[in-house]
Amino acid sequence: MPYALGPSGHRTHYRSVGSPGRPALVLIQGIGLDGRFWMQVPERLADDPERPWRVLVPDNRGVGRSDMPTRPWTMADMADDLAVMLDAEGIGQAVIVGISMGGMIAQQFALRHPRRVRGLVLMATWPGLPLARLPAPDMIRALLTPTLTGKRSVDALGALLLPPPLVAQAHTLLADWLELMRVQAPSRSAFLGQLGALASHSTGHRLGRIRVPTRVVTGDADRLVPPVNSERLAARIPDAQLEILPGVAHAIPLLDRDVVRRNVATMYG
Repeated sequence: MPYALGPSGHRTHYRSVGSPGRPALVLIQGIGLDGRFWMQVPERLADDPERPWRVLVPDNRGVGRSDMPTRPWTMADMADDLAVMLDAEGIGQAVIVGISMGGMIAQQFALRHPRRVRGLVLMATWPGLPLARLPAPDMIRALLTPTLTGKRSVDALGALLLPPPLVAQAHTLLADWLELMRVQAPSRSAFLGQLGALASHSTGHRLGRIRVPTRVVTGDADRLVPPVNSERLAARIPDAQLEILPGVAHAIPLLDRDVVRRNVATMYG
């Protein structure tokens, strides 16, 4: 699995799935999660019989096999890491798909490297303050507690990621997530570094500059990133299309296995 080396010496680890020469697609995960947490989505996209993609899956700064920076970093830094990755693979333009914090990186990438974006899919994400609506305090605690205390509860994770009717099934639905966490969980320093980048993210007043096909996707049961954030993103990105999934919470690809393929289908070619 390759690494891309940035001008400051930072190494971004990534996975490439699918044949060169196909349209390129980048999948970006959320806070504390490396590229493994896309599960089989990259393979399904690469093996799509009608629209096979070349899929790049980076590990964001500090997680997976990517370097842990020695200084604080920003969402813009992580967006620039994507550009370095595309350069390393000789790819000029790609469809960018991001979920949660990954959607924030995708916004920053589209603003900083507009000519390199064929299309955007922004899932369960927000524009940052002051435009964004924060989650309820209990959701913030549920997000922070596992990494800061080292105590991980499947029930708490289920409440964070799943709609209420499915929380009782968390042990089954999140079994693969829990196994990946057991093998390699994010460090406290990496989580805090990404949290700092998230806290400083703010694109609301610049979203009108995004001029590529954009799909914004949210679940109406998402308590971690309230759906109104997606509505505000879609309202400010010219011609963006909004999809609100009934009965779906934050873990959109877990509950809607076709969501990425469906939303990138018109961007193929």
